[in-house]
Amino acid sequence: MSDISWALPASIALLAALLIAGGVVVVVRARRRSPRAAAVAAAARSAAEAALLRLDDDATELDVAFEAADALTGDDTPTDLRRSRAAVLRGRDRGFAEVAALATSTRLPAQRRVDAVRLRDDLERRIAATGDARDRLAAWARTHGSVTSRVVAARARRAEIARTSGDPARLVAEARSRFDETEWADADRADREARAALAHADAALDAADAVIDDPATADARVLEASIALRRAGRLLRAVEDAHRIVLQAAENAATEVSAAEAELVAALELAETRPADGAPDAGERLRTAAAALRAASEGLPRRPRAAIETVARVREVRDEAVGGALTARRRLDAARTALPGTLACARAAVAAAEAFADAPSIEDRLRLDAARRDLAAARATQDAFEALASARAAWRAVSPG
Repeated sequence: MSDISWALPASIALLAALLIAGGVVVVVRARRRSPRAAAVAAAARSAAEAALLRLDDDATELDVAFEAADALTGDDTPTDLRRSRAAVLRGRDRGFAEVAALATSTRLPAQRRVDAVRLRDDLERRIAATGDARDRLAAWARTHGSVTSRVVAARARRAEIARTSGDPARLVAEARSRFDETEWADADRADREARAALAHADAALDAADAVIDDPATADARVLEASIALRRAGRLLRAVEDAHRIVLQAAENAATEVSAAEAELVAALELAETRPADGAPDAGERLRTAAAALRAASEGLPRRPRAAIETVARVREVRDEAVGGALTARRRLDAARTALPGTLACARAAVAAAEAFADAPSIEDRLRLDAARRDLAAARATQDAFEALASARAAWRAVSPG
């Protein structure tokens, strides 16, 4: 009897302890999943994004500073400086992938906060390393070469940009004579902004010549000119890209529209005969797509690029509406048929985003980086389904809306 009288209070005490411990676990887990924990995690991620924005700017400035100091091609540039630059650029590129992973993480909010804080601290260390590399580059430049030689090198880069760009105004004029404004507006904008950037570079180099006896001021003007030249080169490539894209579209648009029209007829027939295998609103979506395709056809030959984009979107609608009703072979054929046009649209969208990316937000930079990675994946894989999915993702990442 005495054993029972002892065991009963002990059992009650043990049960109470277990209930308390269980309650504590429940409370802790609830707090780790609470809206407040999610908000704290989001704030930590924003801090990591802000650090990445600074790192991206600093890394770009370091890269341009190497060019301005004529240290990218010079044989006497110290190996440790070259390695530092490479490490900074790799760290910047890795940072984009790491910050993007925070946004898609499925870990608990408290764990996401820890991950974000750890990454922010790491990015801050990379920023510090970038500043150190910039200081060492400046110290090296003060004792190697001369301001005059750096001005001469910058003028040589300017001449090379002008030589390799050909006649961008002629390319714009050709597109203007054949196509609607929407087809050549990007090329025209890029041409105008490139000419303004070249004029800015010329003015900065003239200013450097005027203060050649003041090395610090002159070097600052050379750096300013180098930034403008890099932007001009990017914009002039955009003119060539836009011109090439619209001409390629003009060659293929009519054929692509005709093929897509036939594909939609077959898809509508499939949606009507096998409604259970497609999306519930397959018929309505396909008829809307057919109307968009007719409008694109009526816009030819003045709007070929718009027609190619419409074909790519129509094929995506077709896949979503009746893709489940297609045989494996027909799905593969559809993917292979849709891939070239979708890749062209993705490349054009990424090229335009890169050309006009002047001081973009961190959100825009993350989207552009994601688009680049998706586009690279689409080009690299031999699997038509994976390539098409990656190309569509790249296109969506940098498309308005």
